[in-house]
Amino acid sequence: MTFIRQIRIMGPVIETFCGASVEEFGAVLNTAALRPVRVPEPNAMVRDVIVHSPGDPEPDPDQFALCADPDAGLPSCVAIAVRESQAAKTLVNARQDQAVFVAPDDARWSDIYDRIKLALRDSFGRLAGHDAFQIADALAAALGGAVSIEDVGRRVIAFSTIPGQPLDDVRRQGILDRAVPDHAEREDWYATLWRSAGVTEFPGGRESTARLAIAVRSGGEPLGSIWVMGTRDTLNPDADEILLRSADVVAACLAHQDHFASRDRETRGHLLRQLLDRPGSAGRALGYALPGPTVLVAFSRGEQAGDRELLDARLSDVLSLQAQRFQGYGLAAAIDGRVYALLPDAGRVRLDAQLRAVVSRLAPPGDQAARGTVAVSDPVDRVEDLARTRLRLDRLLALRVRAEGSGQGDIAHVDDERDALLLAEVADATRDIEALQSGIAMRIAEYDGEHDTAYLPTLRAWFDAGGDVAAAAARLHVHPNTFRYRIARASSLFGLHLDQPDERLLLHLQMRLADFG
Repeated sequence: MTFIRQIRIMGPVIETFCGASVEEFGAVLNTAALRPVRVPEPNAMVRDVIVHSPGDPEPDPDQFALCADPDAGLPSCVAIAVRESQAAKTLVNARQDQAVFVAPDDARWSDIYDRIKLALRDSFGRLAGHDAFQIADALAAALGGAVSIEDVGRRVIAFSTIPGQPLDDVRRQGILDRAVPDHAEREDWYATLWRSAGVTEFPGGRESTARLAIAVRSGGEPLGSIWVMGTRDTLNPDADEILLRSADVVAACLAHQDHFASRDRETRGHLLRQLLDRPGSAGRALGYALPGPTVLVAFSRGEQAGDRELLDARLSDVLSLQAQRFQGYGLAAAIDGRVYALLPDAGRVRLDAQLRAVVSRLAPPGDQAARGTVAVSDPVDRVEDLARTRLRLDRLLALRVRAEGSGQGDIAHVDDERDALLLAEVADATRDIEALQSGIAMRIAEYDGEHDTAYLPTLRAWFDAGGDVAAAAARLHVHPNTFRYRIARASSLFGLHLDQPDERLLLHLQMRLADFG
């Protein structure tokens, strides 16, 4: 069943919308002793269900009405339900674009309502659980303060990431540890929160600034809470209303988080993506600083690997768990088809052994594509350097894919490929310089292709051998005299002046940059 949920900020109010098409809604209704008898517009959306009695206000157009007395008038909404004995008359009186469902005459509307409402919330919640970070950001924008969403175990499942938000030790630790740190002050907070039926304001303490919070419940049972830094004086004047209206949406997220591993994975992925995409502003907004010398690791699996998404999720979980358990910190997540991990710099030998052990354990025996290739950065000390570091790792993985004979399962270090990476960076920076992209080297390559000659490989060998004809000829397995003839012939055909340093430099640069095209 497909559900749509949207959070829209209109001034101080957050409106929520959840619904399904009438056609898809029918699958839920069949479980509640209802059956469709007319569905003129299968794609019309149903937002909510109500029991409608004579004299009630007209329902919203996208609501589903259980009509207690259709003889007194039918509501004007997208779909209605009536008793079996009233179906024929209703089909005549209802609007032609209105979906009509029927229920047994002895069915209780309250039972049907409860079952539909539960089915709607369950289906909606499974989708809403993926949007917890969007909810946190939307709330932060509407309220004017940093927002955190916690489950009942005080685990932080989502947090706002709007730059310039206030930050204190409690929020910082909650984000980094993904759980609210224990403290006597906070024990009092939660004891008060769980007793409260609305929004509660908590004054600042030794380690924290003031906050507003609301408990999120389902059927009276606590599911978690929403916290926003600030007071009623500093936040949006309608802060209480916004938090009250958002509690049901957050309840859907909290009620349908499968387990802590999935919550933790979502949180890790969001935090790591923020740090890699905009490390400077994200680091300031989230209060994140690298705890010590750290390496960024990128893992790229072969295109032919089966179920890459599942393998990457498992890999990120294991990398994070091992780093945090044995070295105190670590962060890993699957992002844009690759697994990235911030890991403590344990030294090259130890780190390589750890990575090989993890990859070997998770990849099926003999499945080289599933093992993939791992790229490891130099040690990083500042969050601001993470974006550039990620770019180098992505380049390194691309070089490994292009290089002939590079096997899957390799561990490639930036330190070993520094020259090639610099050339790749120069290639990226000079792609708009036409003379380098379509210069003499390309003309020689085109000539070789048309005439079955080998002038470009000859010149490459000469450059690679530093101008030593004997060594270059040996590379191509030809006689030195044959090699000299090819060089002279190439110079004549293409007007080369290899005795001029600038021309040699530019020709060699064109040939090398072509390797990174």
